[in-house]
Amino acid sequence: MMKKLFNFKTRDKIFYSYFISYLVIGILPILISLLVYINYGRVVLEDIHISQASTLSQLKNGFDDNLETVVKTSNLLAANDKLNDLDGLKSFSNGDLLEAWKLKDEINTIKSSINFCSEIFVYLYPSDSVITNSKLYPSEINYIFANNYQLTKTEMLGAIDTPNYNGYNIIKDREGNSTILFLQNVYSYNYKDKLATIVTVVPWKNIAANIASMEEGRIYWINRNNQILGDNAGAAEEVISYNDYDNENKLIEKRVGNVKYVNSYTGSRYFDFKYCITIPKSHYMKEMNNLIVGIILQITVMAALAFALAWYYSIKNYKPISRLFAALKKNKEASRDINFDSMENYIENLYRENKTLSTSWDQAKDALFNQMITGYIKGWTYDESMLEEAIAANTELDLNEPYIALAVTYADIKDCNLFAGISEAEKENTFKLLKFVVKNIFEENILSRHRGFFSDIDGMHLCVLNISEEDLAGGSLSFDIRKCLTIYKNLLNLKVNIGASKLHKDCEALAKAYNEAAQVLSFQSFWGKDYESFAFYEETNREYDTIYSYDSQLMEKQKKLYNLMVSKEYEQAAEFLNQILDETFIKDIHCMDINKCRMFSLINTVYSCLSDIVGRSDGEFFKKLNPMERMLKANSIESARHIMNDIFREITDHLKECLTNEYPNWVQEIIDFIEQDYSDPNLNVSILADKLNMNLSYVGRTFKNYTGYGITDMIHIRRLEECKRRLLLGESVREAAESIGYLDSKSLIRIFKKYEGITPGQYKSNFEKQIVELA
Repeated sequence: MMKKLFNFKTRDKIFYSYFISYLVIGILPILISLLVYINYGRVVLEDIHISQASTLSQLKNGFDDNLETVVKTSNLLAANDKLNDLDGLKSFSNGDLLEAWKLKDEINTIKSSINFCSEIFVYLYPSDSVITNSKLYPSEINYIFANNYQLTKTEMLGAIDTPNYNGYNIIKDREGNSTILFLQNVYSYNYKDKLATIVTVVPWKNIAANIASMEEGRIYWINRNNQILGDNAGAAEEVISYNDYDNENKLIEKRVGNVKYVNSYTGSRYFDFKYCITIPKSHYMKEMNNLIVGIILQITVMAALAFALAWYYSIKNYKPISRLFAALKKNKEASRDINFDSMENYIENLYRENKTLSTSWDQAKDALFNQMITGYIKGWTYDESMLEEAIAANTELDLNEPYIALAVTYADIKDCNLFAGISEAEKENTFKLLKFVVKNIFEENILSRHRGFFSDIDGMHLCVLNISEEDLAGGSLSFDIRKCLTIYKNLLNLKVNIGASKLHKDCEALAKAYNEAAQVLSFQSFWGKDYESFAFYEETNREYDTIYSYDSQLMEKQKKLYNLMVSKEYEQAAEFLNQILDETFIKDIHCMDINKCRMFSLINTVYSCLSDIVGRSDGEFFKKLNPMERMLKANSIESARHIMNDIFREITDHLKECLTNEYPNWVQEIIDFIEQDYSDPNLNVSILADKLNMNLSYVGRTFKNYTGYGITDMIHIRRLEECKRRLLLGESVREAAESIGYLDSKSLIRIFKKYEGITPGQYKSNFEKQIVELA
């Protein structure tokens, strides 16, 4: 019947041969499975021991390496000169504060090299102070860690107290998660007094991130006090006891209730930690039933597969051995030229390049965003959609919701602690540090509670915040700002003035909001110490509207002055500068501070032309120019006028000197675009200005000053050069016109005659005539 069903005929012997062969081959793994089943218990226990020993060895190497890193970095920090200078002080002087800040930076550098560490801080016992890798503030926030872990100051000091040279302690945070405090003491030269304790904070979750998850059981640390570091899932706590783990070379079985656990451990080289694994034994033994089902299924599948393969090969009479060798040969040839080491190096290099590009892109994006905000407020650009897109991409601020603008400036930095006793060479870096501290404190106290951004403009800081009318009336913003002012005064001995605009909405009101905030700063500067360091526009604008009506006029005149400068009309710009001084500056000695602020704004406008015209800024020139100190010496409008004119003349002379040797990069970019796209019929000044993201009128007006040609003229000249070449190669006027970007031959003839004085046909005829005469 079988023969009749499948019609084997003469292939019966081949079929049975294949069938029996496959059955014999299939019986071997079944016999092996039966042997494994019989000896499963012994084999499983051996495998468990080997597996757990291997896992523990890897964990020990990894964790002990981490502990070694902590110990080494703590030793390195303990020997730090800046720490030695501070750890015996009972209080910090102005000079000590800068040393503490430098120590904070070095702690931060050390912390960045330990990815599993969340915080490193030093507690100084004589001064009762804390210096962390991220914060450096007065003593009232020295115990922020106590707040995080719900400990009193006394309990926190107890947590970081160890009688030995080094040690550790385990505490819990607000969520109940474990955290290890690795401690190292710093003593006086005679080891009598404890001066400081270096604390490395390592949350267990950071360590657990490097531990592979387990379906059942758990991996944990345990110390001599039976303190457990590990996840809360898995085995019962009764399984875990430090004294149970007394032999690393054998499995430890322990029953808790109806569950039996298999455990093993290994000890740390540095502390009394034991790294442990505990897994329910049923996790392994439950596979016994699965193995029986697997053997039955294996027999069934093996028989069916043997029958199917025997039938297939007997019918088709394939040659499986020959095909197998052919497939192996093909795979060998395909993989022979693959260099996996080269592929790995290529991927690593690609990753590093991508990371570098990402960092550069972030820096460029921040600079471009800051420039876009400045340009819109100054009136150099009016593209609101582009501004909204940039703000949405870089911040959480929404200009369609109510917002307020804050202008922040330094009343007087001469009394600031950071500038006490430093040289002229150190002032630039110190000023950068000052800006960083001011911005950091402002962000932590203001931007952490409100959506917004922090930017720089006109030598001051600009902060724009989303805030509702109800919240503004509630006074929470005023409280936070005055808190910042108090920190600036107490920490740095720095007086900071902050002016707040009215509440605004919509993108087009951003410039108005900035002007209002800036007017408040002018008002505060006028009244000096007689007025508060923080004020709203409504408060200052009630009785002094006439004084500040000059500011809107000055803003418009600055735009015109800027346009004259970038057009290189320096004489007219100088005349207009004096006109500004005559018309918009207050003739009152009591308003000299306001006049100086406006002059600083004018100087910033004139100096900003340097980078726009030449294509780069010049820090050395600005340092040599020294406009700030020169302007501070002015004690009258007349003396300020002379200083202002001298600074203006020096800037224009420097511009002329730069332009005799080179022109800006954007000019060369336009020339390159014309060379590349001259055949595009749509190429014009507007398209080129859009490509460079520059003002159309400025590009069209200033390009000729550098090259001697207008942009449109240069496009036509380049096209006509190509036209002449094509005509001499035999192309017709129509063909040449279409090739070089003109819509028809009439347009080409008209342009050709305008620039060459003859038509294209006459040019071609004249050339051919000259060739004949020469022949």
